Amino acid sequence: MDLLLQTLVNGLVVGSGYAVIAVGLTLVFGILGIVNFAHGAFYALGAYAVFLALSVGVPYLVALPIAVAVVVAVGFLIELSIVRRSLYGVGNHGSLIVTFALAQVLMALMLLIAGPDPHPVRSPFGQSNLEVFGLMVAGQRVFILLVSVAVLSAFGLWLQRSVRGQQITAVAQNPRGALYSGINVPMIRTISFMLGVGAAGLAGGLLAPITTVFPTMGNGSLITSFIVVILGGMGSISGAMLGALLIGLANALFETYVSVQWTPALGWVLVIAILLFAPQGLRGKAQLDRY
Repeated sequence: MDLLLQTLVNGLVVGSGYAVIAVGLTLVFGILGIVNFAHGAFYALGAYAVFLALSVGVPYLVALPIAVAVVVAVGFLIELSIVRRSLYGVGNHGSLIVTFALAQVLMALMLLIAGPDPHPVRSPFGQSNLEVFGLMVAGQRVFILLVSVAVLSAFGLWLQRSVRGQQITAVAQNPRGALYSGINVPMIRTISFMLGVGAAGLAGGLLAPITTVFPTMGNGSLITSFIVVILGGMGSISGAMLGALLIGLANALFETYVSVQWTPALGWVLVIAILLFAPQGLRGKAQLDRY
């Protein structure tokens, strides 16, 4: 029983990290209609920003918001110069090509700046463990869980209660109708893209201390994010959260009781099952013509 409870706790903690990454990805798709293959590169950029800030003496708790700000600033420049000019309304094929090329550029820049070697990231929570009811959880993982829950809860309330959040929801449902009602759709799209890549950067900064930082570290997270988003439903924020928790729990249980080597295949098995029996995902809706 103790092993099962420990496994479930580990799965929930890992799933909370997945949720932050996946929510950013599904936000960009749900509102902008862009399949962002550069999402993993923004995740890696957040991790590298934390690493570089720490290397010049900035404390981790200060480096984390700085890293998010750096990723958001880069995202703003990219949205303004590339995404806005070439991707809105072009369909999935165009966004796949452009964002994949963008990911390669970002990874090449990180490679040139920091080199190919993996770098460890130190956190004040990295060497501590928390015991709750006899279950041991690493301090950094507890920090990831707390920050993820706080950020996702605040984001959900902001979407529901604030005027800007309601405008984002309106643009996601009907961009043309939102434009006719007086909403500044280009501004909402810019905010949405910045929020999406900012979530990726936050996840990179949170997860960097429990892994190592290297230029292609975002590739694995990108794959996991797409699995989560497909499972939860493309464009559904609540579905991304649910899918992330399910993948986290499923992976933890599979690693403990079946096989670590075969765990990466589990997500794709779940995706195939969802596509066969519930093509819109657990919380997704059929996509209408948006433009």
